[in-house]
Amino acid sequence: MSDFLKIGELKENLVKLIEAKFELTKLNVQDKIEGIAVKAAYALITFILGIVVVIFLSILIALGINYLLKSSWLGFLIMFGIYAIILTIFVFAKDSVQLTIKKRVEEIVDKNL
Repeated sequence: MSDFLKIGELKENLVKLIEAKFELTKLNVQDKIEGIAVKAAYALITFILGIVVVIFLSILIALGINYLLKSSWLGFLIMFGIYAIILTIFVFAKDSVQLTIKKRVEEIVDKNL
């Protein structure tokens, strides 16, 4: 009767099926993590290059203001004031800025998963 039902073979096939499903799940998770890592690296590189562009553009604008106002430092002072105002807004609007960032990160993660 045991030979007829081939219980040993069925058990072996069941174990192989479970192992295959585990490997498939592992590969899917690994693929999603790799996708998120690639996008994060791209975002980091883009962020760094964007910061460099903003720095050089700020220097260019400050020098332009210096030229227009015929001063050697007033343009830099004006740019400092603008960035100080932006920083103040970020500090006082901390909760809304963090909420916006959190929502954006959740959207990205949900889209990738």
